[in-house]
Amino acid sequence: MLERISEIQGIGLLHQANGKPFTCKSATLIYADNGRGKSTLATVFRSVSTGDPLIINGCKTIDGTLPAKVNLQFGSGHPVTFQNGAWSEKRPELLVFDADFIGRNVHSGGAVNTEHRKNLLDFALGDPAVTARQAVDKATADAKDASEKVSKLTGELSGHHVGMSIDQFEKLPKVDDIDTKIAELQKRVVAAGNIAAIQARPVPGVVAEPTFDTDGLFEVLGTSLQDIHAEAEKTVKLHILKLGKAGAEGWLSQGRQYSDGVSCPFCNQDISNNDLVSAYQTHFNAAYANLKSRVAEYEQRLINGTADRIVTDFSKGLGVAVAQAKAWLEQVPTQEISFDAAAASASLKAFRDFLTDLVNKKQAAPAEPLGNETDKATAVGLWSQFLAPLQATNATVKNIALLINNYKTQLSGDSVAQLQQQIQILQATKRRYDPLVVTLFTNLTAARKDAKTADTAKKTAREALEALMVAILAKYQTTINALLKKFGASFSIKGMNANFRGNAPRTEYGLLLRGKDVVLEGGPPSFATALSDGDKRTLAFAFFVASTLDDPKLAQRIVVIDDPMCSLDMTRRQHTRTVLKQIRAKAEQVVILAHDAYFIRDLRDAFLKEDKTSPISVFQMAGVSNGYTDFASIDIDKECESVYAQHHRSLNQYANGASSDHKAVSKAIRPMLEGYLHRRFPGLLPKDLLFGQVVILIRDAAVQSPLRHAQNLVSELNEINDYAGQFHHDTNPDADSTVVTPSELKTYVERALEVIYKGSV
Repeated sequence: MLERISEIQGIGLLHQANGKPFTCKSATLIYADNGRGKSTLATVFRSVSTGDPLIINGCKTIDGTLPAKVNLQFGSGHPVTFQNGAWSEKRPELLVFDADFIGRNVHSGGAVNTEHRKNLLDFALGDPAVTARQAVDKATADAKDASEKVSKLTGELSGHHVGMSIDQFEKLPKVDDIDTKIAELQKRVVAAGNIAAIQARPVPGVVAEPTFDTDGLFEVLGTSLQDIHAEAEKTVKLHILKLGKAGAEGWLSQGRQYSDGVSCPFCNQDISNNDLVSAYQTHFNAAYANLKSRVAEYEQRLINGTADRIVTDFSKGLGVAVAQAKAWLEQVPTQEISFDAAAASASLKAFRDFLTDLVNKKQAAPAEPLGNETDKATAVGLWSQFLAPLQATNATVKNIALLINNYKTQLSGDSVAQLQQQIQILQATKRRYDPLVVTLFTNLTAARKDAKTADTAKKTAREALEALMVAILAKYQTTINALLKKFGASFSIKGMNANFRGNAPRTEYGLLLRGKDVVLEGGPPSFATALSDGDKRTLAFAFFVASTLDDPKLAQRIVVIDDPMCSLDMTRRQHTRTVLKQIRAKAEQVVILAHDAYFIRDLRDAFLKEDKTSPISVFQMAGVSNGYTDFASIDIDKECESVYAQHHRSLNQYANGASSDHKAVSKAIRPMLEGYLHRRFPGLLPKDLLFGQVVILIRDAAVQSPLRHAQNLVSELNEINDYAGQFHHDTNPDADSTVVTPSELKTYVERALEVIYKGSV
C-alpha cells in the first residue's frame, strides 16, 4: 500500500511539493482545482508502475531549477525514489486510469486506430496474452537466425567426421580419460594373444572378519540368583577377609561338601542354627558355582576374542590380498587397499577395556545383575566401531576382485578385430570432443534448439492467445455493456473479438448507438462523430473498470483514478460512486484525484456508509507562490458548505466565543436571516428583494398567505436589520469605517440565532 507521497520536485507544477504530513490510507481522496497538477501526479504513479523514466522526464517543470525527484513511501516505510533520471524500482501493482490510459488504449483525437486496438487487447487480456505475443514475435525472429546458423555450422563440421555421418559423429557419447581407455584397448589387443597365462593369476579374496558373542556375555552379566541373599554374601566376604589367606574362599567351599548340615565336619559341634554356616550354604550353592563358572568362561572368551593378534592376523591376510591385486595392476588399474592397524587395535582395546571392567565387577559380585541396555548399546557401538574399517577394507578387496573377474570374462571373448574397431571409435570420439568441434556442435545445437523453440513457442502462444481471446473478450464485452447500461449510456459495444491482422494481434469491436451500427474507423457514422466527449470517456472508464474488477490480483493492487467525474453527467456520477465502492471493496487501496469537492465529500460519505471504521485520507493539492502546487490539508465539509451554512456557522462560533472576526460576523447577520426566510418560505420570497423589503412583504401578507406565520418576527427583524444594515454598503456607504462594538454585536448575533431556532422573538 502507498503510505505517503513524501516528496515531488521539479515535475510540472509540483516544483517542490511536500506530502510528508499527509498519510495515505486504503481510501485516499485528493482534491484539486483544474490545472493544479492532478494529471501530473497520475503521471508519476503511471511512471513508477512501469518503471519508465521517460514518462516523467517529459514533465520537467518549465521554469523550475530543481531536478526531477520523487520520494514515495510504500508499506512498512519502504521507500521508492526517482532521481538522476531513474526509478529505484518499479511498482507494477499500481493501476492508473487517466488521460494517458484513454489515449493509449481507447482513442485519441476522437479516433480509434490500430495501435489503440492492440493496446486495448493487451490491457483487456492482461499479462499472459502480452507474454504470449512477445514469445511469438521473438520465436519468429529467432527461427530465421537459427536456420542460417545451422547451414553455416554444418559446413564447418564436414571435415571432422570422415567415415561417418554428421548425426553419427554428433551422437558419439563423451568418454572420460579417453587416452587411458585407448591405451587399455591396445593392451588388450596384446593380451588377446596371451590369455592362458593371464587367466591363471590368483584373484584377491576377502579376509575373515572376527566375531564376538556380545549377547551371550550380557546374558551372563545380567543373570542373578534370587536365593543368594546379599546379606549372606556380605557375611561370607567379611569372614574370608578376616581369615586373610589366599584361596580361603575355595577352601571353605570344599570343606562345606563334608558337612551333613547338622554338625561341623571339623569339631562335630551342632551347626544347625549357626548363622555363619547358613551363609556358607547360601553362598556356595550349585547355581552360584555355575554362575561363577560361566562368568569365568566369558572372561576367557573376552581375552581370546579381543587379543591383539586378531588385528595382526587380519593384517597378514590382507597383505596376501594386496600382493595378489598388485599383480593385476597392468591390466586392471584399481584403487589402493588401505588399513590402519593401529587405529583398529585402539578400537579393539576400547571394546576390551569396557567389557573387562564389567566382567571384573561381575566376578566380585556374581549374584548381582550387571550390564543394562545402555551398557550393551555402548558395547555394540564399540565393536561396530572396531569392525567397520575391517569391513570397509574387505569391501575394497571384494570390488577389486569383481573388476578382475569382469576383466577375465571380457578377455575370454576379446577379438583383435573388434578391439581395433573400438579403438577407431574412441579416436573419432576424441576428435568429436576436441574443443573446436565441441564449440561448433554447441553452436549448432543452440541454433537447432532456437528454431524448434521458436516454432513451438509461436504455436503455443498463438493457441493460448486465441483461447484467451475467445473466453475473456466475450466476458469482457458483457461486463462492459452492463456497466454502460448502468452509466445510462445510449450506446453499447458489439462483436468484440480479436484477429492477427498486421504485425500483432488486436481487438475488433463495433458500437451500437440507438439501434444503429457505428464503426470505429470510416463511416459515417463513426466513433469520432457519433459519441460525445462524455460518452467517449465513459467507454474508456468502462473498459478500465471491467478489466480491473476482473483482475485476479486486485486484492494486491493500488488503483489510481484521475478525475473520474470529468465530462460525466449526474446519472453517471451516481454510478461512478457505486463502481468506486466496488473497486475499493476488492483492491488493497484506491487513490481518487478529483476537481469536484462535492464528489470527494459524497464519495467519502459513501465509503463511511459501507463501513464507519473505514480508514480514509482526504487532502488537497493547493496553489502556492509562483503558481506552483503543494500538498495541503482540507476540511472537505467546509469546502462544500452553502453560503447560508457558512454564515450560520460563523454566527454560532462568535456566540460561543470561538471567533473574533467582528467585521465578518457583523456582515453575516443579515444574509443569514435572508437565507433562513428563503428556506422557511421557499418560492414565496423573490430573490431580488432586499432584506427590508422582505420584512415588509411578510408584514403586509394576506391572511391566506403562509408568510403571515412570520408576522410575529417583523418587529424583531426590523430592529436586527437596523443594526446589521449599517455594515452593508447598500444601506450605508460608509460601512467599511463603521466601528463594531463586540458586546453589542454579540447581543444581535444571539437575537438573530434566537429567531432561527425558535421562529419567535
